[in-house]
Amino acid sequence: MLVSVIVCTHSLDNFQNLIDAVDSLLNQTHKEMEIIIVVDGNEELYHRIVEDYGARESVKAVSMKENMGVSIARNTGIKAAHGDIIAFFDDDAIAEEKWIQNLVATYQELDAIAVGGKILPIWLPKKPDYFPEELGWLVGMTGEGFAEEKVAEVRNTWESNMSFKKEVFEKVGLFNEKLGFAKGGTSYIQGPAAEFSLRMKYKLGKGVIYNPEAVIYHKIPLHKTEVKLLLKRSFYQGYSKAMLKEFSPSSKALNTEKSYLKDLLFIYIPRRIKGIFSSNSTKEIKQLSFLAAAIISVGLGFLYGYVKRYEHE
Repeated sequence: MLVSVIVCTHSLDNFQNLIDAVDSLLNQTHKEMEIIIVVDGNEELYHRIVEDYGARESVKAVSMKENMGVSIARNTGIKAAHGDIIAFFDDDAIAEEKWIQNLVATYQELDAIAVGGKILPIWLPKKPDYFPEELGWLVGMTGEGFAEEKVAEVRNTWESNMSFKKEVFEKVGLFNEKLGFAKGGTSYIQGPAAEFSLRMKYKLGKGVIYNPEAVIYHKIPLHKTEVKLLLKRSFYQGYSKAMLKEFSPSSKALNTEKSYLKDLLFIYIPRRIKGIFSSNSTKEIKQLSFLAAAIISVGLGFLYGYVKRYEHE
């Protein structure tokens, strides 16, 4: 199987991370691969990539004239791809050498139409003591409560470790361009992978297969863990879920979130409260406080999105 790996990028500040990301793809054990780097509105960055990788047949750079956002960039990459499978990867990620091999094996063994894997963090320089594992989704990692450690169908995996057969896009369409981070950080709306996966399940009757052996690592620098930024992302996570409910044809669009909330209320939060009383740990108090603040922020975002949707009806 030929696999097209789409990497979207837009900033020269992230160029070294991009080099690390692409080099990890070039070192994959699965060699039938093309790497498509979509440059979202940065001509200088595009020329740097061509200069570094232009001699490699397996690497192709595609330039977008304007910064249009990640969903439009991914759709641009899909249109340029020739692979039987189209995978998506971030410009600040590192892939284990058997990442693609494990994705392909899952397609072959289970007759899958979509496969994703696990994302583990690389904290730079270290994980903040106030950040709880239950909020892994805020920084793009597979955190506690996502799925069991086994191959199983899920609604969707995170966007830097997901893949689909090319025929899925031919039958279902492309990513919803109203969703996804956009225009240099001016929009924090999320959820294109969830919306697309729900649309795929509705039309084709199959979901995404999660394989925890298909592992990548996501770099998380200190500035991405600032409390103000994380709470802002939490708010827009809630707002995005309201939009997801609006866009999705399925009445079960938010079942994943409902299950997570149930675990949060009846397992994770009680466990942390118990931990505070048993250890009197300042770290436990900080993490529980931040967990509560983030969940409240998500709720406010969802309420805001619901009201806006109601106003437009």
